Amino acid sequence: MMPLLKMEGIDKVFPGVRALQNVDFDLSSGEVCGILGENGAGKSTLMNILGGVFPSDSGRIFIDGSEVTVRNTKVAEQLGISFIHQELSLFKNVDIATNIFIQNLPKRFGLLNSRKLRSDARDILDRVSLNHRRPEQKVSELKIGEQQLVEIGRTLAQRTKILILDEPTSSLTSTEIEVLFGIVRRLKEQGVAVIFITHRMDEIYSICDSIVILRDGRKILKAQIDRISRADVVRNMLGRDMKEQYAHAERLIGKPLLSVRGLSIKNKLFDVSFDVRSGELVGLYGLLGSGRSEVLRSIFGLERHDAGEILYKGEPLRFRSPGDAIANNIAMVTEDRHKEGLVLGRSVGFNVSLANLSAIKRFALISHKREERMAKRRVDELKIATPGVHRAVRYLSGGNQQKVVIAKWLETRPDLLLLDEPTRGIDIGAKRELYSIVDNLLREGLGVVMVSSELPEILGLCDHVIVLKEGRVAANLANREDINSENLMMAAMGGAA
Repeated sequence: MMPLLKMEGIDKVFPGVRALQNVDFDLSSGEVCGILGENGAGKSTLMNILGGVFPSDSGRIFIDGSEVTVRNTKVAEQLGISFIHQELSLFKNVDIATNIFIQNLPKRFGLLNSRKLRSDARDILDRVSLNHRRPEQKVSELKIGEQQLVEIGRTLAQRTKILILDEPTSSLTSTEIEVLFGIVRRLKEQGVAVIFITHRMDEIYSICDSIVILRDGRKILKAQIDRISRADVVRNMLGRDMKEQYAHAERLIGKPLLSVRGLSIKNKLFDVSFDVRSGELVGLYGLLGSGRSEVLRSIFGLERHDAGEILYKGEPLRFRSPGDAIANNIAMVTEDRHKEGLVLGRSVGFNVSLANLSAIKRFALISHKREERMAKRRVDELKIATPGVHRAVRYLSGGNQQKVVIAKWLETRPDLLLLDEPTRGIDIGAKRELYSIVDNLLREGLGVVMVSSELPEILGLCDHVIVLKEGRVAANLANREDINSENLMMAAMGGAA
């Protein structure tokens, strides 16, 4: 039987990265296909090409046997392709009804037919279990999960042949997920093909007929869901034996430094507990929305927790602001270095000294000579590639920008360092240099807590790993024998071998 969709030999290259390499993909009417792969495997890139977000460099796309050119998102919609991204595309200050029918507003005598608009919107809201909401309500009044269902409702109002869902459940409650799955099953019965991008193993086995696994921009396999085990799914995603472990240099682990007990934040974290000792690197691993960053931000005083206790050097602490954390020798490298870590338009020297201005003051005024000496010392120590300390950090590479962030925090003389995705967006060479910096800090007796989405990084660097799933501790792995890719992936995805 001719597939509804066929993609042949899809290639895509971004500057410095070959995102897709000769990828084939096919989909039948009424098929629900899950796409799996590690971060950077090419899942979203392939779907962005299908959805008209950007073109492929080579390859062909066929729908119902006819070759098509998906020049842009408008052409994709005309071909019956609906793409619901992780970042919703709703007009927040516009009513629900208009958002649903924005591409096909009902008219009468050339004017908007408001009565039909509201009536048709009520039908859609009923189909997505939002009949407690009124069509004239603004989208901004809805919860995030309800907004997601409105966007799904928009696809029901179109002549959709292929529906692409990119991590659709990340902001949904369990009840809303069941509503979504009900919609997907009804669409399947109507012959709509659904592409489901997710990291969650339970969802794949609950809703999908088949899966496609991508790795390093290549298609590894397509299999019927009832013919592949969860262990084989993970093995093919990783591209290596799940028992393989990553060795790192032996470390001298010292006394307890930080103890987190029962940490909870409403709708985000639930009873999270773990310990960190001096000289120890504890990794926080989990999928998008698992609560990893929230743990670090709560420790550092960026986000308040509702329950639980944080003990630091044996004393209970509850920081009201990052200033309290800094005063207690805790530093944090946030996930977004551009928004939260650096002042891009200012110099290397300015940024390095930013967290410890008291060290460069002279008679209550900033001493630029002291600032320059401080920055030059860190530039040499961390091998920051810059023409000089007066260079604006916006002109440095991503890896060197990250080194400037770390240099800034090292000037506070921390005992505990919190790292949130420290190597995101930097090249392999810069990653190795950062790993060396972290190893040196650990040898000096610092405790480090690191959030990372990169599995090899967690396996290669960490002495102790906490796996989070939907805000809860899914695994607490303290023995080297237990810290392996199989255990981490299974815990993060909620599956069993």
